[in-house]
Amino acid sequence: VETPKPANTNAPVWLSDAEKELKKIPFFVRGKARRNTEHFATEQGLGEISLDTLYEAKAHFAR
Repeated sequence: VETPKPANTNAPVWLSDAEKELKKIPFFVRGKARRNTEHFATEQGLGEISLDTLYEAKAHFAR
């Protein structure tokens, strides 16, 4: 029997406005957008993801 892995406690917290904006992204790419944004926020040392963080991550990964 495997013990489930605990949720990543180091993951940044999504603020409500950023979460609402994320829901506007088509479902078939939303997971990737979420992972990329969380990865970007972690690299930047951010503890929370704001709307600005979401847009900055989008610009970063669009290069």
